[in-house]
Amino acid sequence: DPSKECFTLKFDLSIDIEAEIVPAVKKKSLGEVLLPVFERKAIELGKVDIYLDQSHTPLSLQFEAYRFGGHYLRVKAKPGDELKVEQAVREARSASLPILHPASSAAFLGPALEPLPGRREGTESVAPGRRRKNITEFLGDTSIPSPEAALHSSSSLPSNGTDTWKNRAASRFSGFFGSGTSTGSFGRETEKLEQLVNRLHAYSTFGLPKLPPQLRFDRDSWEEDGDEAGLTLEDSWQQIIQGTEALSRRQCHQQEAIWELLHTEATYIRNLKVITDLFLSCLVNLQESGLLCEVDAERLFSNIGEIIRLHCKLWRSVMAPVLAKARQTRALLDPVDFLDGFKMFGSLFKPYVRYCMEEEGCMEYMRALLRDSELFRTYVTWAEKQEQCSRLKLSDMLVKPHQRLTKYPLLLKSILKKTDDPRARDAITTMISSVERFINDVNSRMRQRQERQRLDAILSRIDAYEVVEGSTDEVDKLLKEFLRLDLTAPIPGTSPEDTRQLLLEGSLRMREGKDSKMDVYCFLFTDLFLITKPFKKAERTKVIRQPLLVDRVVCRELRDPGSFLLIYLNELGSAVAAYTFQTSGQLCRSWVEAVRNAQ
Repeated sequence: DPSKECFTLKFDLSIDIEAEIVPAVKKKSLGEVLLPVFERKAIELGKVDIYLDQSHTPLSLQFEAYRFGGHYLRVKAKPGDELKVEQAVREARSASLPILHPASSAAFLGPALEPLPGRREGTESVAPGRRRKNITEFLGDTSIPSPEAALHSSSSLPSNGTDTWKNRAASRFSGFFGSGTSTGSFGRETEKLEQLVNRLHAYSTFGLPKLPPQLRFDRDSWEEDGDEAGLTLEDSWQQIIQGTEALSRRQCHQQEAIWELLHTEATYIRNLKVITDLFLSCLVNLQESGLLCEVDAERLFSNIGEIIRLHCKLWRSVMAPVLAKARQTRALLDPVDFLDGFKMFGSLFKPYVRYCMEEEGCMEYMRALLRDSELFRTYVTWAEKQEQCSRLKLSDMLVKPHQRLTKYPLLLKSILKKTDDPRARDAITTMISSVERFINDVNSRMRQRQERQRLDAILSRIDAYEVVEGSTDEVDKLLKEFLRLDLTAPIPGTSPEDTRQLLLEGSLRMREGKDSKMDVYCFLFTDLFLITKPFKKAERTKVIRQPLLVDRVVCRELRDPGSFLLIYLNELGSAVAAYTFQTSGQLCRSWVEAVRNAQ
């Protein structure tokens, strides 16, 4: 119903504002649709409430805009913000802010409203019902617009209205489509999208492209791969083992646990190969054709190739021989046979260090591409619909290596729990220790990186180091070289692997001497107590006192409620400074305990 593809926005404000017709776009939140309208009118979304028709309950801006098609929505200033909203609108009008004219908007919309020859047919033949449900589910919001949604919503305007109504509607739609993209640029993007859709359709019809040499792994293409890696297993371990009916329940449970280790490993390798055989292979092929050249494959997938190689090696050298032995002898699967492979876990799985360190960056890069690139969204949506993906999304595949790494101890402990033989238990315990030692090392590196990132963030908030004042310009020039603070420098007296960590931060009231009082913002690190003064109306600070080394601080809670004292000692044990801090009682105890714990 065309009447359900727009809603009318009325402004219930003390200043007269003309009603707006806004597209009720699918896959976009109410806030996203309203934002450009409100920006043109100089109204802040946070200062108004939106109501449905005659309702008195404010709507959430996270609701999907499509729900409100055919309805009237009222805009009303929040209590206390009426004058601010009115003043902002008046100031915008008096300043004669540029407003898009209907003629220019209509000219822009002209080519966009005309369906491109063969576009819809090509798209539907590639992926019927091509929605971005899978992408939006991953992102957790409705921020990804569909090209069809934009075209349909604009082309379904009533055709029986007056020219004035049409021009006014086109003007309002311009806020949704944006005014910064030229017709030529739009045409080039549309042409590229058509090329991409046609290329993907060819992949679906004639098969995936040949793997490039760096991704081949002794194979030529997905279709020709078959079972050369021996990844196809029987439905159950009972099809391999002879005399299963004579086994005890505990032996059966042990065999089930070992089989789970083998089965999940084979499934994991197949999932990894989807990245190379489908996502990476097609991406490289498309880039050779001049499409998606802006996508950095290494930034998106990190060293996934090394991950696949190590698992293929693990399978061929450890897992496959265990299976071959059992198939030949028809004897029970023996956990001891895994020992040689898993006791070298640390050296074999080294590529995981880089992948885990870069995983967060890969996910952020993928989200940015999905948000900003229509071509990339189209490509990923097509790829995720292929049979090889088994309904897995790209985001699911990118996190699988980290998930698999942390699952090994659980699988091995499950085998240990159901094993009675002392020799086998010793072997499994050795394997678990080797795996957990490596995982702990990876986690330690990731924590260190996170701490460095936090320190960098704190440094970005510190504008100046104004601990010492010079008496003359000459002294100031000489001091300038040393008025700095590097929180990322190593902690004195510790190994380079030990990173400085932020333990506590917050606002305090500081008294220095008898009369001087000021509001300060303090940071307690592993080895430092930092006193800074925040700038007004900004989340930035400057260091105003020398950094206090924690091991030279004497911390005492005072009788005055909510007060504590820091006495700073020099190398000779003599007091050189004393600072009294005041806050609430509970926070005071937290600061005192944190300082003592740091010491």
